[in-house]
Amino acid sequence: MRGRSILVLVAIGALFTFVPSAAARCIERHSVPIASGTSPGGSPWTVAGTIGNNGSCREWLFGMEFELPGVGNWGWVTGIPPGGHLSQDFTMEASDHLQEDGSERVFSGTVGGNVAKVIATLSNGKHLAIRPKSPSAQLRRHVVWLRNVRYFVQYYLPEGFVTTVSLLSPSGQLLYRTTSAEGFF
Repeated sequence: MRGRSILVLVAIGALFTFVPSAAARCIERHSVPIASGTSPGGSPWTVAGTIGNNGSCREWLFGMEFELPGVGNWGWVTGIPPGGHLSQDFTMEASDHLQEDGSERVFSGTVGGNVAKVIATLSNGKHLAIRPKSPSAQLRRHVVWLRNVRYFVQYYLPEGFVTTVSLLSPSGQLLYRTTSAEGFF
């Protein structure tokens, strides 16, 4: 009987060692500014990361929000493990929009951390080569859910629109290719 009690105590101790407490897994909904810039027309744009519980503390809801002048706001969300970040399998979420005044188009989005280059093929056959950026090193160090994510905001003349996107690794290997679904990828 005493041997069984010791085994039970060891099992309970191991459980507390390997399973984080529920409180450690909960997170309040909030947003973290990631980047900002200026559109060709001189208006400011911003990119923010968002996080919060996804209905319970067992999954977090991670997202990215883009505020683009003349286009409006758009964003996306997905579930991630508590205390984690996007998986290595994440490819992209992106959007291509014409500004309200018709002066520029803006292609913006998020890709996985392993993507070094985004090649956007336009309807007129031209290409945009975009180097997505990671959140600052300080943010990635202190905000775990901003690891393995890159973003981009690319303005271009409205001579065409994005029809196909290819994601390339640092070595130039094709990681993913997709076509537009009404301006979203």
